Amino acid sequence: MALERLLRGFADFRVGYYRDHLELFEKLATEGQSPKILIIACADARVDPGILTQTRPGDIFTVRNVAAMVPPAQWPPDTRHHGTSAAIEFAVRGLGVEHVVVLGHALCGGIASLVDGRDSIYASYDYLSTWTAIAQEVRDLAVRELSGRPRPEIARAVEQAAVLNSLSNLMGFRWIAEKVTAGALSLHGWWFNMTEGQLYAFNPATALFEAVKGVSIEPTVASTTALSAIKPARLLAAVAGKKPAF
Repeated sequence: MALERLLRGFADFRVGYYRDHLELFEKLATEGQSPKILIIACADARVDPGILTQTRPGDIFTVRNVAAMVPPAQWPPDTRHHGTSAAIEFAVRGLGVEHVVVLGHALCGGIASLVDGRDSIYASYDYLSTWTAIAQEVRDLAVRELSGRPRPEIARAVEQAAVLNSLSNLMGFRWIAEKVTAGALSLHGWWFNMTEGQLYAFNPATALFEAVKGVSIEPTVASTTALSAIKPARLLAAVAGKKPAF
C-alpha cells in the first residue's frame, strides 16, 4: 500500500508539477545543476529541507544522513567509503556552492540514541552508534554541563551542539577552510523545532540558537569568524546558565 502511494504520487507529479514546470526541467536537463546552497540535513522523514524551504528542483544540493552529521575530514584521503564527505566535496569543489547549511532538528532519533547510549532502544544496531559517535564528546560535555536537567532539555542541547560540531568538522576540510577564508563560502548552523514550526540560527555573539524572525540572516561562519566562536562548549555553557527557550 505504501509503495502504491508513491507510484500514484509520481503519476500526479508527471501530469501536474512536471508539466507545469516543463521549461525548468528542460533547462536542468540541458544545462545541468548550479545550486548556490548545500544543505546537510537529517534523514528523518519529518524534516524535508525542500519542503521546509519551499525550493524548486535545482535550487539546493542536499545531503541527508542520520542526525545531519559531518564526519571529521580524513587527511590524507584513504580508501574507505566516505559518502557524506564525498557529497560535500562535490557540492563545494564541483558545483561551487556559496553557502553550506547544517540543519539539525528537534526530536532527532539519532541524537536520542547518542544521548541514551547503552540504554537506547537502538543500542544493538550494527552501524548507528559508530556514526553518531562523531558527536560523542559533545554529548558527554552536555551531560556534564546540564547535569540535573530533564532529559528532553539535554537531548535538545545535544541536537544544537551537534550542529556546531559539524560546522567545526567542515572547517577541517582544507578546500572549505580556504574558501571560507577567501570570503567565497559561508557556513550556517540552523535548528528546526517541528513542534512550533520555528527555525533557529546560531548567533556566535550570544552563543545561542535564536529564532529566525525575518528573511535576512547572518552566517555562523564567515571569513572573519574565529573558530572558537562556534565551539559547542560555548553553547552548552550558555544553555546551562539559563533555562533554554525551546
